[in-house]
Amino acid sequence: MSTADPHTLTGAYALDALDDDERTGVERHLAHCASCALEVAEFEATAARLGLAATVPVRPALRAEVLRRIASVRQVTPGTAPA
Repeated sequence: MSTADPHTLTGAYALDALDDDERTGVERHLAHCASCALEVAEFEATAARLGLAATVPVRPALRAEVLRRIASVRQVTPGTAPA
Protein backbone atom coordinates (compact mmCIF):
# COMPACT_ATOMS: atom_id res chain seq x y z
CA MET A 1 0.00 0.00 0.00
CA SER A 2 1.25 3.45 -0.88
CA THR A 3 1.72 6.07 1.79
CA ALA A 4 1.67 8.92 -0.73
CA ASP A 5 -0.30 12.03 0.13
CA PRO A 6 -3.61 11.83 -1.78
CA HIS A 7 -3.20 15.50 -2.72
CA THR A 8 -0.25 14.47 -4.91
CA LEU A 9 -2.11 11.63 -6.64
CA THR A 10 -5.01 13.51 -8.24
CA GLY A 11 -3.46 13.59 -11.71
CA ALA A 12 -2.60 9.90 -11.64
CA TYR A 13 -6.09 9.14 -10.34
CA ALA A 14 -7.70 11.07 -13.19
CA LEU A 15 -5.63 9.08 -15.70
CA ASP A 16 -6.43 5.74 -14.02
CA ALA A 17 -2.74 5.25 -13.25
CA LEU A 18 -2.96 4.15 -9.61
CA ASP A 19 -2.86 0.70 -8.10
CA ASP A 20 -5.95 -0.54 -6.26
CA ASP A 21 -4.78 0.56 -2.80
CA GLU A 22 -3.86 4.05 -3.99
CA ARG A 23 -7.14 4.38 -5.88
CA THR A 24 -9.12 3.40 -2.80
CA GLY A 25 -7.23 5.90 -0.64
CA VAL A 26 -7.77 8.72 -3.11
CA GLU A 27 -11.47 7.90 -3.46
CA ARG A 28 -11.86 8.06 0.33
CA HIS A 29 -10.07 11.40 0.34
CA LEU A 30 -12.18 12.80 -2.52
CA ALA A 31 -15.35 12.14 -0.54
CA HIS A 32 -14.43 14.96 1.86
CA CYS A 33 -11.98 17.18 -0.06
CA ALA A 34 -13.79 19.46 -2.50
CA SER A 35 -10.59 21.03 -3.85
CA CYS A 36 -9.12 17.66 -4.80
CA ALA A 37 -12.45 16.54 -6.30
CA LEU A 38 -12.46 19.68 -8.44
CA GLU A 39 -8.84 19.10 -9.44
CA VAL A 40 -9.63 15.52 -10.52
CA ALA A 41 -12.61 16.76 -12.57
CA GLU A 42 -10.39 19.34 -14.26
CA PHE A 43 -7.67 16.76 -15.00
CA GLU A 44 -10.27 14.40 -16.46
CA ALA A 45 -11.70 17.16 -18.66
CA THR A 46 -8.23 18.13 -19.85
CA ALA A 47 -7.34 14.52 -20.64
CA ALA A 48 -10.56 14.18 -22.64
CA ARG A 49 -9.76 17.34 -24.63
CA LEU A 50 -6.22 16.14 -25.33
CA GLY A 51 -7.69 12.96 -26.76
CA LEU A 52 -9.54 15.08 -29.32
CA ALA A 53 -6.46 16.98 -30.47
CA ALA A 54 -5.69 16.77 -34.16
CA THR A 55 -2.25 15.87 -35.37
CA VAL A 56 -0.52 18.30 -37.66
CA PRO A 57 2.03 17.15 -40.21
CA VAL A 58 5.53 18.44 -39.52
CA ARG A 59 7.72 19.74 -42.30
CA PRO A 60 10.65 17.32 -42.79
CA ALA A 61 13.10 20.23 -42.46
CA LEU A 62 11.73 21.08 -39.00
CA ARG A 63 12.06 17.49 -37.82
CA ALA A 64 15.63 17.32 -39.09
CA GLU A 65 16.52 20.61 -37.37
CA VAL A 66 15.09 19.48 -34.04
CA LEU A 67 16.97 16.18 -34.21
CA ARG A 68 20.19 17.99 -35.18
CA ARG A 69 19.88 20.29 -32.17
CA ILE A 70 19.15 17.39 -29.84
CA ALA A 71 22.28 15.61 -31.07
CA SER A 72 24.37 18.72 -30.41
CA VAL A 73 23.46 18.99 -26.71
CA ARG A 74 26.32 17.96 -24.46
CA GLN A 75 25.21 15.19 -22.14
CA VAL A 76 26.13 15.26 -18.45
CA THR A 77 27.42 12.02 -17.00
CA PRO A 78 24.82 10.56 -14.62
CA GLY A 79 25.62 11.21 -10.98
CA THR A 80 27.71 14.31 -11.60
CA ALA A 81 26.62 17.78 -10.67
CA PRO A 82 27.45 20.80 -12.82
CA ALA A 83 30.32 22.85 -11.40
